[in-house]
Amino acid sequence: MMDEQPSSQGKQTAFRRCEKRYSRRDQVLDLNGVIDFRSIDACQPLTNNVDGVRRLRLTHDLATPELLSFEVFRQKRPPAYALEAHPGLIIIPDALTDAGQRWLARKCLCDCTRPPNRTNLDPFFEMPEKSLFSLAFSPESVAECANNVHSNNKVDAMQDRTTRIRSRAETDSVQADVTRPKGKFYTQSETPLGLLDHLRWCTLGQQYNWTTKQYDLGTSAFDKDIDALMRAIAEAITDPNVFAGNADDEQPQPWPSSYDGRMFVSQAGIINYYDQRTTMAGHVDKTEENMDAPLISTSVGLTCVYLVGGVTRDTEPTAFFLRSGDVLAMCGRSRLAFHGVPRVLPDSAPLYLSDPESGAADAEATDYPEWKHFAEYLATHRINCNARKCS
Repeated sequence: MMDEQPSSQGKQTAFRRCEKRYSRRDQVLDLNGVIDFRSIDACQPLTNNVDGVRRLRLTHDLATPELLSFEVFRQKRPPAYALEAHPGLIIIPDALTDAGQRWLARKCLCDCTRPPNRTNLDPFFEMPEKSLFSLAFSPESVAECANNVHSNNKVDAMQDRTTRIRSRAETDSVQADVTRPKGKFYTQSETPLGLLDHLRWCTLGQQYNWTTKQYDLGTSAFDKDIDALMRAIAEAITDPNVFAGNADDEQPQPWPSSYDGRMFVSQAGIINYYDQRTTMAGHVDKTEENMDAPLISTSVGLTCVYLVGGVTRDTEPTAFFLRSGDVLAMCGRSRLAFHGVPRVLPDSAPLYLSDPESGAADAEATDYPEWKHFAEYLATHRINCNARKCS
């Protein structure tokens, strides 16, 4: 998935300079140079080719998968954009509905973090069958622990919330072939809530080894609902029309990727969990044998500053916002572009996620912890869920 390359020169690269510009916390953050796709009026021409933005016209519908009982996309043919300097990159702002974003957050925090999927915590802790989020906030745990009636259920629920998950260091079973403990936290037992605060990533489908940079840790079944979502996006972004946007009668420019999205299937993916101080260093995703298929990415929660550059770190990157509900796809040449997240912006989660009451009426609400717990988490975190076809 990720492959980092040093600069050909010893000096600081253009990508690194840009990363530091947005990641430094000892100076006032200047966001004036960051493209905001949601500020573009979709009904007006793009004037003077500002920031090298190109308007895309999708030639296929964003169709809600039959597996889902609610609308997951706001529009069938939403506004979409590309960047002149980064051929093959697609941004669809605000693509997912409010309910769709809450559904995806529930999937990413409760369903996908269970074994046999692996997280950054697995090498250090004997992870339980239930997800950390469900153990900490399941309806049974919260209700029973608040109930004054003594019962076996209450005891079980209390144990779910307070039982300390054992560190592998205590049983001398740290998976040293994968990585080694980086601090005292990873050498002692911890509660589910305590571990949730240290959850950084989860791998889906073919399990990626962050040490060897290979898919050599086995395979789990890719979540069928998320796969259906990613397939729908892949089909919709097939061969879009590209316009500079300066004339109503402009002829579309050719799209730099001939990949047929109907061939896409999610074989591997990663869910990244960012808190307000988490960053993602510049990297290239190129472990996959199939580099023609797009890498599709969705965002939920806090807004981030996203950088995309060229095939080396020496290329000056472009900065733009990725907000909750946005879809990003890296197609064609952009699959080999360096990209990263130097900054997550606090207090930027939309109200339909951070409001404790907002998700109570969702179709699948009764299958998960109360929305107020998700709302508290999403008010201070960003979730990125992405998928790619490996072969």
